[in-house]
Amino acid sequence: MSQENVEVVRRALAALDRRDLDAYLEVASPQIELITPASPLQGAIVGHEGIRTFFREMWSFSEASGFHVEEIRAVGERVLAFFVLTATARQSAIETSSRVAGVYDLEHGKIRRAHIFADRTEALEAVGLSE
Repeated sequence: MSQENVEVVRRALAALDRRDLDAYLEVASPQIELITPASPLQGAIVGHEGIRTFFREMWSFSEASGFHVEEIRAVGERVLAFFVLTATARQSAIETSSRVAGVYDLEHGKIRRAHIFADRTEALEAVGLSE
């Protein structure tokens, strides 16, 4: 099951790289919960409509963006992914790049919870590993 979970997350990140929300939502549970570094302030993003709103808003500020996967692996039933998120601001054309990590919990072959960490060490600790 764990390799299938890795492939689901790989498909999800590839869909986000293409800005294809429909393809992303195909592999997301209707009850998906997305936790980002901003979640302590805004709360978790929940459900397909919450995901649509979140990414539409995020993409409205960027001319281009990308999700480049550096590593993805199963850790028990969870999936750990290290990736680089890049974005080019629409107004200034300034490109930013962030190395982040995601911990994914799947349910019935779909992503139920995606927790994105700005600090990769925190992601490793969340799955019981250390550097």
